[in-house]
Amino acid sequence: MLSLSTQNMKNFTFLLIVMIFGGLHSCQKDEITESNSPQSLTKSSTLSSLMARVSQSPTSKDNILDGTSCFAVVLPVSLTVNSSNVTVVDNNSYQTVRDIVDEYSSDDDVIHFSFPIRLKFADFHEVEVANQEAYESILENCGDDEGFHDIACIDFNFPLVLKTYNSATQIPNTVSVSSNSQLYSFLNGLTTNVVYNISYPVSMTSSSGSIVVYNSNSELQTGIENSIDDCDDEGSGTELFSDLIVNGTWKISSFIDGDEDETYHYTGYVFSFSSTGTSLAAATSTSLNGNWAYYTEDNLSKLTLSYFGETLDELEEDWQIIEFNSTFIKLRHISGGNGNTHYLTFTKI
Repeated sequence: MLSLSTQNMKNFTFLLIVMIFGGLHSCQKDEITESNSPQSLTKSSTLSSLMARVSQSPTSKDNILDGTSCFAVVLPVSLTVNSSNVTVVDNNSYQTVRDIVDEYSSDDDVIHFSFPIRLKFADFHEVEVANQEAYESILENCGDDEGFHDIACIDFNFPLVLKTYNSATQIPNTVSVSSNSQLYSFLNGLTTNVVYNISYPVSMTSSSGSIVVYNSNSELQTGIENSIDDCDDEGSGTELFSDLIVNGTWKISSFIDGDEDETYHYTGYVFSFSSTGTSLAAATSTSLNGNWAYYTEDNLSKLTLSYFGETLDELEEDWQIIEFNSTFIKLRHISGGNGNTHYLTFTKI
Protein backbone atom coordinates (compact mmCIF):
# COMPACT_ATOMS: atom_id res chain seq x y z
CA MET A 1 0.00 0.00 0.00
CA LEU A 2 2.83 2.36 0.86
CA SER A 3 4.57 1.45 -2.39
CA LEU A 4 1.48 2.38 -4.41
CA SER A 5 1.16 5.76 -2.68
CA THR A 6 4.78 6.48 -3.34
CA GLN A 7 4.38 5.62 -7.01
CA ASN A 8 1.27 7.81 -7.25
CA MET A 9 3.18 10.64 -5.64
CA LYS A 10 5.99 10.25 -8.17
CA ASN A 11 3.50 10.31 -11.04
CA PHE A 12 1.82 13.39 -9.61
CA THR A 13 5.18 15.15 -9.18
CA PHE A 14 6.16 14.32 -12.77
CA LEU A 15 2.87 15.67 -14.13
CA LEU A 16 3.25 18.82 -12.06
CA ILE A 17 6.74 19.45 -13.46
CA VAL A 18 5.47 18.91 -17.02
CA MET A 19 2.64 21.36 -16.43
CA ILE A 20 4.96 24.02 -14.99
CA PHE A 21 7.48 23.82 -17.83
CA GLY A 22 4.68 23.62 -20.37
CA GLY A 23 3.19 26.79 -18.93
CA LEU A 24 6.52 28.59 -19.05
CA HIS A 25 7.00 27.52 -22.66
CA SER A 26 3.48 28.71 -23.50
CA CYS A 27 4.13 32.12 -21.90
CA GLN A 28 7.37 32.51 -23.81
CA LYS A 29 5.65 31.49 -27.03
CA ASP A 30 2.96 34.12 -26.41
CA GLU A 31 5.68 36.77 -26.00
CA ILE A 32 7.36 35.62 -29.22
CA THR A 33 4.07 35.73 -31.11
CA GLU A 34 3.40 39.27 -29.87
CA SER A 35 6.91 40.43 -30.77
CA ASN A 36 6.46 39.10 -34.31
CA SER A 37 3.13 40.89 -34.77
CA PRO A 38 2.57 43.65 -37.36
CA GLN A 39 3.27 46.12 -34.52
CA SER A 40 6.85 44.84 -34.14
CA LEU A 41 9.64 47.36 -34.69
CA THR A 42 13.39 47.20 -35.26
CA LYS A 43 16.20 49.72 -35.07
CA SER A 44 15.82 50.41 -38.80
CA SER A 45 12.06 51.07 -38.65
CA THR A 46 10.96 54.57 -39.67
CA LEU A 47 9.09 54.97 -36.39
CA SER A 48 12.22 54.06 -34.41
CA SER A 49 14.12 56.83 -36.19
CA LEU A 50 11.35 59.35 -35.52
CA MET A 51 11.16 58.39 -31.84
CA ALA A 52 14.93 58.76 -31.52
CA ARG A 53 14.72 62.26 -33.03
CA VAL A 54 11.99 63.21 -30.53
CA SER A 55 13.88 61.81 -27.53
CA GLN A 56 17.42 62.91 -28.37
CA SER A 57 19.06 65.89 -26.73
CA PRO A 58 18.20 68.86 -29.02
CA THR A 59 21.17 69.86 -31.15
CA SER A 60 19.71 72.09 -33.87
CA LYS A 61 18.09 74.86 -31.80
CA ASP A 62 21.39 76.74 -31.47
CA ASN A 63 22.57 76.46 -35.09
CA ILE A 64 22.78 80.25 -35.25
CA LEU A 65 25.72 79.88 -32.83
CA ASP A 66 27.61 76.81 -34.01
CA GLY A 67 26.23 76.18 -37.53
CA THR A 68 25.81 72.45 -36.93
CA SER A 69 23.27 69.95 -35.63
CA CYS A 70 26.04 67.61 -34.50
CA PHE A 71 25.94 69.11 -31.00
CA ALA A 72 24.57 72.03 -28.99
CA VAL A 73 26.53 74.53 -26.94
CA VAL A 74 25.60 74.30 -23.26
CA LEU A 75 24.26 77.60 -21.93
CA PRO A 76 25.14 80.09 -20.63
CA VAL A 77 27.90 80.94 -23.07
CA SER A 78 29.67 84.21 -23.89
CA LEU A 79 30.64 85.05 -27.45
CA THR A 80 31.47 87.82 -29.87
CA VAL A 81 29.33 88.35 -32.95
CA ASN A 82 31.19 90.62 -35.35
CA SER A 83 32.13 93.40 -32.90
CA SER A 84 29.33 92.82 -30.36
CA ASN A 85 29.75 90.93 -27.09
CA VAL A 86 26.78 88.72 -26.24
CA THR A 87 25.98 86.35 -23.38
CA VAL A 88 23.46 83.71 -24.38
CA VAL A 89 21.65 82.62 -21.23
CA ASP A 90 18.58 80.81 -22.61
CA ASN A 91 16.73 79.92 -25.81
CA ASN A 92 15.32 83.45 -26.14
CA SER A 93 18.85 84.84 -26.42
CA TYR A 94 19.38 83.10 -29.76
CA GLN A 95 17.27 85.81 -31.35
CA THR A 96 19.72 88.46 -30.14
CA VAL A 97 22.51 86.72 -32.04
CA ARG A 98 20.26 86.27 -35.08
CA ASP A 99 19.42 90.01 -35.11
CA ILE A 100 23.11 90.94 -35.12
CA VAL A 101 23.84 88.46 -37.92
CA ASP A 102 20.94 89.79 -40.02
CA GLU A 103 21.72 93.47 -39.42
CA TYR A 104 24.08 93.85 -42.36
CA SER A 105 24.40 91.78 -45.52
CA SER A 106 27.98 92.81 -46.30
CA ASP A 107 29.75 91.66 -43.10
CA ASP A 108 31.31 88.27 -42.38
CA ASP A 109 29.10 87.35 -39.39
CA VAL A 110 31.99 85.71 -37.55
CA ILE A 111 31.16 84.19 -34.13
CA HIS A 112 33.91 83.63 -31.55
CA PHE A 113 33.24 81.74 -28.32
CA SER A 114 34.84 82.65 -25.01
CA PHE A 115 36.46 79.37 -24.01
CA PRO A 116 36.18 77.04 -22.22
CA ILE A 117 32.72 75.90 -23.36
CA ARG A 118 30.75 72.67 -23.05
CA LEU A 119 29.14 70.77 -25.94
CA LYS A 120 26.18 68.41 -25.56
CA PHE A 121 25.57 65.67 -28.13
CA ALA A 122 22.40 63.86 -29.23
CA ASP A 123 23.06 60.96 -26.82
CA PHE A 124 23.20 63.45 -23.89
CA HIS A 125 26.92 63.13 -23.20
CA GLU A 126 28.89 66.36 -22.72
CA VAL A 127 32.44 67.38 -23.58
CA GLU A 128 34.37 70.38 -22.28
CA VAL A 129 36.29 72.26 -24.98
CA ALA A 130 39.27 74.31 -23.89
CA ASN A 131 40.11 76.33 -27.00
CA GLN A 132 39.32 77.11 -30.63
CA GLU A 133 41.65 74.42 -31.96
CA ALA A 134 39.91 71.68 -29.97
CA TYR A 135 36.51 73.04 -31.01
CA GLU A 136 37.41 72.98 -34.71
CA SER A 137 38.71 69.42 -34.36
CA ILE A 138 35.37 68.25 -32.95
CA LEU A 139 33.48 70.16 -35.61
CA GLU A 140 35.57 68.57 -38.36
CA ASN A 141 34.88 65.07 -37.02
CA CYS A 142 31.13 65.68 -37.22
CA GLY A 143 31.22 65.29 -41.00
CA ASP A 144 28.55 66.64 -43.35
CA ASP A 145 25.49 68.05 -41.61
CA GLU A 146 22.76 67.25 -44.12
CA GLY A 147 20.56 64.71 -42.33
CA PHE A 148 17.29 65.20 -40.48
CA HIS A 149 17.71 66.17 -36.86
CA ASP A 150 15.85 66.56 -33.58
CA ILE A 151 12.07 66.99 -33.39
CA ALA A 152 12.02 69.18 -30.32
CA CYS A 153 8.52 70.68 -30.15
CA ILE A 154 6.79 67.50 -28.94
CA ASP A 155 7.54 65.21 -26.00
CA PHE A 156 6.58 61.73 -24.91
CA ASN A 157 4.68 61.43 -21.65
CA PHE A 158 6.50 58.81 -19.60
CA PRO A 159 6.65 56.05 -18.64
CA LEU A 160 6.61 54.06 -21.88
CA VAL A 161 6.47 50.27 -21.70
CA LEU A 162 8.39 48.42 -24.43
CA LYS A 163 8.32 44.64 -24.90
CA THR A 164 11.41 43.18 -26.55
CA TYR A 165 12.38 39.83 -28.00
CA ASN A 166 15.93 38.74 -28.80
CA SER A 167 15.93 36.11 -31.57
CA ALA A 168 19.51 35.08 -30.76
CA THR A 169 18.88 34.28 -27.08
CA GLN A 170 15.10 33.65 -27.46
CA ILE A 171 14.59 35.79 -24.35
CA PRO A 172 11.61 38.19 -24.09
CA ASN A 173 11.84 41.23 -21.83
CA THR A 174 9.79 44.20 -20.70
CA VAL A 175 11.44 47.61 -20.41
CA SER A 176 9.91 50.60 -18.63
CA VAL A 177 11.31 53.88 -19.97
CA SER A 178 10.98 57.00 -17.81
CA SER A 179 12.97 59.71 -19.64
CA ASN A 180 14.12 60.95 -23.02
CA SER A 181 17.71 59.89 -22.34
CA GLN A 182 16.59 56.34 -21.49
CA LEU A 183 14.42 56.12 -24.62
CA TYR A 184 17.20 57.42 -26.88
CA SER A 185 19.70 55.01 -25.29
CA PHE A 186 17.28 52.09 -25.80
CA LEU A 187 16.67 52.92 -29.46
CA ASN A 188 20.31 53.70 -30.22
CA GLY A 189 21.44 50.47 -28.55
CA LEU A 190 19.12 48.11 -30.43
CA THR A 191 20.87 45.28 -32.28
CA THR A 192 19.76 43.54 -35.48
CA ASN A 193 18.44 40.49 -33.60
CA VAL A 194 16.08 42.47 -31.33
CA VAL A 195 12.49 43.44 -32.12
CA TYR A 196 10.23 45.41 -29.81
CA ASN A 197 6.59 46.38 -29.37
CA ILE A 198 5.21 49.56 -27.84
CA SER A 199 2.51 49.07 -25.22
CA TYR A 200 -0.32 51.39 -26.19
CA PRO A 201 -1.92 53.80 -25.52
CA VAL A 202 0.94 56.34 -25.70
CA SER A 203 0.50 60.09 -25.25
CA MET A 204 2.60 63.07 -26.35
CA THR A 205 2.52 66.75 -25.39
CA SER A 206 3.10 69.52 -27.95
CA SER A 207 4.89 72.81 -27.29
CA SER A 208 1.45 74.45 -26.99
CA GLY A 209 0.59 72.12 -24.11
CA SER A 210 -1.97 69.98 -25.96
CA ILE A 211 -1.92 66.23 -25.28
CA VAL A 212 -2.61 63.67 -28.01
CA VAL A 213 -3.14 59.94 -27.37
CA TYR A 214 -2.03 57.31 -29.90
CA ASN A 215 -3.14 53.68 -30.05
CA SER A 216 -0.96 52.13 -32.79
CA ASN A 217 2.34 52.44 -34.60
CA SER A 218 0.69 54.04 -37.63
CA GLU A 219 -1.10 56.66 -35.50
CA LEU A 220 2.10 57.50 -33.61
CA GLN A 221 4.21 57.75 -36.77
CA THR A 222 1.67 59.99 -38.49
CA GLY A 223 1.39 62.18 -35.40
CA ILE A 224 5.16 62.73 -35.18
CA GLU A 225 5.46 63.35 -38.92
CA ASN A 226 2.63 65.90 -38.84
CA SER A 227 4.39 67.83 -36.09
CA ILE A 228 7.67 68.28 -37.97
CA ASP A 229 6.57 71.50 -39.70
CA ASP A 230 5.66 73.00 -36.32
CA CYS A 231 9.12 72.14 -35.02
CA ASP A 232 10.88 74.01 -37.83
CA ASP A 233 11.85 77.38 -36.37
CA GLU A 234 13.05 78.63 -39.72
CA GLY A 235 9.83 77.63 -41.51
CA SER A 236 9.49 75.68 -44.75
CA GLY A 237 7.26 77.79 -46.95
CA THR A 238 6.35 77.74 -50.61
CA GLU A 239 9.28 79.83 -51.82
CA LEU A 240 11.88 77.72 -50.02
CA PHE A 241 10.51 74.38 -51.28
CA SER A 242 10.02 75.68 -54.82
CA ASP A 243 13.62 76.87 -54.91
CA LEU A 244 14.85 73.56 -53.55
CA ILE A 245 13.05 71.18 -55.90
CA VAL A 246 14.17 72.96 -59.10
CA ASN A 247 17.80 72.91 -57.98
CA GLY A 248 19.63 69.92 -59.52
CA THR A 249 18.37 66.42 -60.33
CA TRP A 250 16.78 63.79 -58.10
CA LYS A 251 16.34 60.04 -57.81
CA ILE A 252 13.80 57.97 -55.88
CA SER A 253 15.70 56.41 -53.00
CA SER A 254 12.63 54.89 -51.36
CA PHE A 255 9.05 54.02 -52.34
CA ILE A 256 7.05 52.09 -49.72
CA ASP A 257 3.51 50.91 -50.50
CA GLY A 258 2.01 49.77 -47.20
CA ASP A 259 4.37 47.00 -46.07
CA GLU A 260 5.93 46.52 -49.52
CA ASP A 261 9.22 48.08 -50.60
CA GLU A 262 8.75 48.91 -54.30
CA THR A 263 11.76 51.18 -54.75
CA TYR A 264 13.17 48.86 -57.44
CA HIS A 265 10.44 50.00 -59.87
CA TYR A 266 12.18 53.38 -60.13
CA THR A 267 15.83 52.33 -60.30
CA GLY A 268 17.64 54.28 -62.99
CA TYR A 269 15.16 57.16 -63.23
CA VAL A 270 16.47 60.71 -62.94
CA PHE A 271 13.92 63.42 -62.14
CA SER A 272 14.20 67.13 -62.86
CA PHE A 273 11.72 69.89 -62.03
CA SER A 274 11.49 73.30 -63.71
CA SER A 275 10.38 76.62 -62.22
CA THR A 276 7.48 76.67 -64.73
CA GLY A 277 5.91 73.53 -63.21
CA THR A 278 7.08 70.93 -65.73
CA SER A 279 9.03 67.79 -64.89
CA LEU A 280 11.08 65.20 -66.75
CA ALA A 281 11.62 61.58 -65.65
CA ALA A 282 14.44 60.05 -67.69
CA ALA A 283 15.84 56.51 -67.65
CA THR A 284 18.15 54.64 -70.08
CA SER A 285 15.49 54.02 -72.73
CA THR A 286 12.61 56.15 -71.41
CA SER A 287 11.90 59.86 -71.17
CA LEU A 288 8.58 60.91 -69.68
CA ASN A 289 7.30 64.48 -69.53
CA GLY A 290 5.17 65.57 -66.61
CA ASN A 291 4.11 68.34 -64.28
CA TRP A 292 4.50 69.23 -60.61
CA ALA A 293 2.75 71.70 -58.32
CA TYR A 294 3.17 72.82 -54.73
CA TYR A 295 0.19 74.00 -52.67
CA THR A 296 -1.19 74.14 -49.14
CA GLU A 297 -4.40 72.38 -48.07
CA ASP A 298 -5.77 72.18 -44.52
CA ASN A 299 -2.47 73.65 -43.30
CA LEU A 300 -0.57 70.77 -44.93
CA SER A 301 2.13 71.35 -47.55
CA LYS A 302 1.52 69.15 -50.58
CA LEU A 303 3.22 68.21 -53.85
CA THR A 304 1.29 66.81 -56.84
CA LEU A 305 3.02 64.86 -59.61
CA SER A 306 1.77 63.68 -63.00
CA TYR A 307 3.54 62.02 -65.95
CA PHE A 308 2.56 60.98 -69.48
CA GLY A 309 1.39 57.38 -69.79
CA GLU A 310 0.97 54.77 -67.08
CA THR A 311 4.59 53.92 -66.31
CA LEU A 312 4.79 56.25 -63.30
CA ASP A 313 1.12 56.25 -62.34
CA GLU A 314 1.96 55.21 -58.75
CA LEU A 315 3.64 58.60 -58.34
CA GLU A 316 0.60 60.55 -59.50
CA GLU A 317 -0.79 61.53 -56.10
CA ASP A 318 -1.24 64.56 -53.91
CA TRP A 319 1.75 63.90 -51.64
CA GLN A 320 1.99 65.48 -48.22
CA ILE A 321 5.45 66.95 -47.72
CA ILE A 322 6.69 65.52 -44.42
CA GLU A 323 10.03 67.32 -44.45
CA PHE A 324 12.86 68.34 -46.73
CA ASN A 325 16.36 69.72 -46.78
CA SER A 326 18.98 70.38 -49.45
CA THR A 327 19.42 66.69 -50.28
CA PHE A 328 16.16 64.89 -49.31
CA ILE A 329 12.42 65.31 -49.89
CA LYS A 330 10.19 63.00 -47.82
CA LEU A 331 6.55 62.56 -48.90
CA ARG A 332 3.50 60.62 -47.69
CA HIS A 333 0.13 59.70 -49.23
CA ILE A 334 -2.75 57.73 -47.71
CA SER A 335 -4.56 55.74 -50.38
CA GLY A 336 -8.27 56.39 -50.73
CA GLY A 337 -8.76 52.83 -51.98
CA ASN A 338 -7.16 50.31 -49.61
CA GLY A 339 -6.09 52.82 -46.97
CA ASN A 340 -2.39 51.95 -47.36
CA THR A 341 0.14 54.62 -46.49
CA HIS A 342 2.67 55.27 -49.27
CA TYR A 343 6.04 56.87 -48.54
CA LEU A 344 8.15 58.44 -51.28
CA THR A 345 11.65 59.84 -50.78
CA PHE A 346 13.59 61.83 -53.38
CA THR A 347 17.35 62.13 -52.91
CA LYS A 348 19.44 64.69 -54.76
CA ILE A 349 21.94 63.18 -57.17
